[in-house]
Amino acid sequence: MKRVLILVAILAAGLSGQAFARLGNSEEQVAALLGKPTEIGKPDSDGVRTNTYESRYYIALVQFVKGYSVAEAYSRKDRAKFSEKELSIFLDGNSAGKEWKKKPGKKPAWTRTDHRADAWYETVTGRPTLFIQAHY
Repeated sequence: MKRVLILVAILAAGLSGQAFARLGNSEEQVAALLGKPTEIGKPDSDGVRTNTYESRYYIALVQFVKGYSVAEAYSRKDRAKFSEKELSIFLDGNSAGKEWKKKPGKKPAWTRTDHRADAWYETVTGRPTLFIQAHY
């Protein structure tokens, strides 16, 4: 039990800083935080490009429009569900100083109080994933 608490504390400390991208970050800022992308996407017809980043524990997909992050998806490499603490850390990192309000319904989902971003958590291809999307 003590090891689990230590692991959670280390994980929380590692995530509490800017260990992940934030909506509105430039591609350079995201690369400084997450490292070089493991896959660089080609822009679609709307100019949206999706890059993939990998860290020791997470896979992050970040969508860019005109060089700035507008959507992000995070999943754990081990395919485990996120803890409430992990969800809170990722949401807080994308709060822009606002509060996230839980939406009603079965699927965990939130909207930011400034109505400039939404987030939801669901399993996609067997991988629990947190999605965070700006309204631009």
